[in-house]
Amino acid sequence: MAKFVVTTNAVTLNGTDISGNCARAELVINAAEVDTTDFGSAGWTEVIGGLKSGTVSLDFHSDFGSGAVSELFEGLVGTIGTVTLIAGNGTAASATTPEYSTEVLINSFTPVAGAVGDLSTFSVSFPTSGAVSYATA
Repeated sequence: MAKFVVTTNAVTLNGTDISGNCARAELVINAAEVDTTDFGSAGWTEVIGGLKSGTVSLDFHSDFGSGAVSELFEGLVGTIGTVTLIAGNGTAASATTPEYSTEVLINSFTPVAGAVGDLSTFSVSFPTSGAVSYATA
């Protein structure tokens, strides 16, 4: 795939398409750093990858309408949800538009934020729970 400008990534939460309110989506996958330094390390730190974890961060335009994104989040704090992200400006997984799916702990929601004259927005950042799947078809 060539370089591209992000315009239409697809975002779903528990099967509900929330792309129309989502202004930014980010998935970060990490591996814990496990120190394996010993006397044979010649004064250098040595590490290996340990347990993996991830974070899904999303920015939204607030919408309090019936069935809208703010209402969707209202009852989910403290639950496990499934987030699916289709990157590369696609709506279906393909070789050039990978799909990432993972369960997340919905641990917070900020329904009201903003100053006079600002667009009403909110951001969430959820830790993954279990593996992050990757699909191209």
